[in-house]
Amino acid sequence: MDEILYSKYSNERSRSFAIRTDILEGKAGYYVEKKALYPEGKAHVDEIYRWYEKLTGIYQEIGFACNRCEKTEDGVRLEYLEGQTLEEFLDGLLEKGCVEEAKERLMSYLEQVRTLYDKELFQVTEHFEKVFGREKAPEGMTCAEITNIDMVCENVVLTAPPTVLDYEWTFDFPVPCQFVLYRIIHYYIATHSAREILSEEAFCEAFCITREMREYFDRMESHFQEYLTQGHIPMREMFASMTPGVGNEQMVTGEQLQIFFMTDGGYQPENSVSYPIMDNHVSCTVKLPEGCPMLRIDPGNHPCAVYLEKVLFDGQKASLKDAVVPEGVITGKWAYLAKSDPNIVNLPVPEGAKEFQVSLRVYPGTKELVAAACDTGKENKVLRARISKVPKAVWNMRNTKVWKLYKKCRSKAERK
Repeated sequence: MDEILYSKYSNERSRSFAIRTDILEGKAGYYVEKKALYPEGKAHVDEIYRWYEKLTGIYQEIGFACNRCEKTEDGVRLEYLEGQTLEEFLDGLLEKGCVEEAKERLMSYLEQVRTLYDKELFQVTEHFEKVFGREKAPEGMTCAEITNIDMVCENVVLTAPPTVLDYEWTFDFPVPCQFVLYRIIHYYIATHSAREILSEEAFCEAFCITREMREYFDRMESHFQEYLTQGHIPMREMFASMTPGVGNEQMVTGEQLQIFFMTDGGYQPENSVSYPIMDNHVSCTVKLPEGCPMLRIDPGNHPCAVYLEKVLFDGQKASLKDAVVPEGVITGKWAYLAKSDPNIVNLPVPEGAKEFQVSLRVYPGTKELVAAACDTGKENKVLRARISKVPKAVWNMRNTKVWKLYKKCRSKAERK
């Protein structure tokens, strides 16, 4: 009997999409099986084989292959591939300082994907709205007859020919080509600070993905996640009710993000704008007063951890290294603010900047809990500074199985 080596339960979804993925070892080697966890999910698993048949021919257009798939009695069996992913290859180039080569390789892959899906003018359909929401779509987007939206870099194995894994989220109605490209760019560059040297903004501009499109795609992604859960409450969102009093995560609704513009009198309420924080999230674009040298950001009125999704001036990433964080710390894309009136102060405004765009996720906690996170964040910054002085040690560490597993887990978590 074949031995199960690993099992993953995708049970954070509705019953229609909940599946189990197993890696098994048999006489012929390793292979992967996917099965529905509930009867309602059988149709979804059966679709995987249909997408395999459709995509195999489509991928040949760019010299790619589709991970081999066959039907089984209660699901599908997939080829188990070993090899370097495009994500790992790009990371390796960046670690060696080959930034231009990494840019060219990612650009080349994006061009190949655009070849697949840039076929005709995109039009919203009823099926599209069911999955991605009813929103006013920007003009000028293109699409194809069949689209795998999950062609992110970690799903491409650099075999000969390159093989695309995980085509579970394929659709046979129009989906914007630019959305697929944006997901590839965003989920590679924005999920690790070491990759931000590539500039998400520059790649979007290269493929004519406007700011209006990116905001629309962010809403599309939110609707897509809602479609996957369909009323099911994931375990990660039950923490507060399951663990009362144990540093529980609270939902923020009714508080305000307040942005202050520095004047000769400092930061005054009359020189500020406010935006509501709804379900822990706030996103806004602000016109900057002429000559404003600095900003102050107040994310609510309680100690909190803040995930800095976007902090941009005129579409370019803001520099946070000179900002002041009273009773707090910024580490990577997270800010830990232990003050009762939390804020990030003296964020420098680039000369001539006209517009400030910010998108935050705010997670309040007790002062003690956030202060402990601050201490950990400060320790991590010190450790990073020390590690940066020994690049060989970093290179050796990042090629271990433990480090690669950590990167994959972190990437998955931040995508969700």
